[in-house]
Amino acid sequence: MATPSNLVNSAELRVRLVCEELPARGFEKCDGLQDIRVDLQTKKCHEAGLMESPSSIAWETKLVAKTDAAGVTDFSGPAVHGKRGERFFYLSWSGESAGRRAMFRRAKIHLRDLTAAQIAKAGKTGQMLEARIHAVAKDGGPACASVPLLGGGWSVVRAPAGKGSDH
Repeated sequence: MATPSNLVNSAELRVRLVCEELPARGFEKCDGLQDIRVDLQTKKCHEAGLMESPSSIAWETKLVAKTDAAGVTDFSGPAVHGKRGERFFYLSWSGESAGRRAMFRRAKIHLRDLTAAQIAKAGKTGQMLEARIHAVAKDGGPACASVPLLGGGWSVVRAPAGKGSDH
């Protein structure tokens, strides 16, 4: 991790993660579980997202990007996981069985494909970094493991209408 003596740049950024194309009927009895849902896994808890349409759910979180003198960027934040050089976000799927909620799959959204230009643009303009994933895996269950990003990868977007700059 960059130390204060070799830190060149640090930016606190807003991130929006979107899980699209949720099945209209949900995931029925996946792995014997019911009431399947997906949450953003932070270091302290699991955070519910906001439905932005009947088939997509979104989360907002913060990300700190620190670049050292060698041009290497590292990331931190309340929902950032993984070791240096391999940071990511988790979207965790859980369901109920016998009155207990249990996590059973996680989708990894990698930060390695964020470019210096995207980080700089989001930092200068106050816009958000956004990643979109497909909700359904090849097996028909919830997306899991390292998932490809939709729309060509990370993008820099304006905050959705009704969202203030402090979210």
